[in-house]
Amino acid sequence: MKKNKLVSVVVQAYNSADTITRTLESVKAQDYQNIELIVTDDKSADHTIEVVTAWIEENQERFCKTQLVTTKVNTGIPGSNNRALRHVTGEYVEFLAADDCMSPDAISAYVAYCEAHPNTIPVARVKLFSDDADCDFSSVSAYCERCYEFALLSQKNQYRQLLIQNRIAAPAAAFYPVKILHALRGFDEAYRWMEDYPLNVKLLKRGYRFGLLDKELIYYRISGGSITGKSTAPLKLTEAKMFFREKLWYMIGNGMGWEAVKQSKSWIKILLKRGK
Repeated sequence: MKKNKLVSVVVQAYNSADTITRTLESVKAQDYQNIELIVTDDKSADHTIEVVTAWIEENQERFCKTQLVTTKVNTGIPGSNNRALRHVTGEYVEFLAADDCMSPDAISAYVAYCEAHPNTIPVARVKLFSDDADCDFSSVSAYCERCYEFALLSQKNQYRQLLIQNRIAAPAAAFYPVKILHALRGFDEAYRWMEDYPLNVKLLKRGYRFGLLDKELIYYRISGGSITGKSTAPLKLTEAKMFFREKLWYMIGNGMGWEAVKQSKSWIKILLKRGK
């Protein structure tokens, strides 16, 4: 493995003052040394920027480069990621939410996998955690297991499965070569509530595939403040928008006409019900 390759870690922040220090400390603790740290803040209303600025000032010598990217307008995660991507200079990039963490060997494991499997996007296992002692992980854990099984499929079957439903356990679980993200023109800002799903569908459409990195590398927080823990209404509307704009036509082009009809009927029912 060529350990001299620069890796960019992008920490996605929004009103994250209470959690981001733990996230940043997990990046600092990586056993892989050649890292640039970029924090992208989506117009936080709390003290996130002050917390990040102070932390970077104290810890910047650990990294090859540090940068805080801010905005005057809240755009959602896709826009925030794209702002960070314009500053990325690494060969690989990890996007990490400001309430999640990485195991100390995460970047080393990701880079080793990518070097051994060109054109394959590694998806690591995630360790679920919560500040709520009564949080029930059972349904999310079952979903994650289905996602790991997905990562073992052939490229053709992965594309078919992903057109039907998202099968990436958590956005932070995937680790991307930067050249692929540039080839896909980054994240689609038309889908404010989904940064990874539209990107990953396009990635598979281009012929790339995912592969299972069979280690727990990401600590994924389940909470009421995360997208996972919030009302699914905005997410559902965004997914419906993606279906009629893109997935419907991808399904037809991939010989999945009957699935396209079934999902069309399902989404129309959902939209009509929400319109009442």
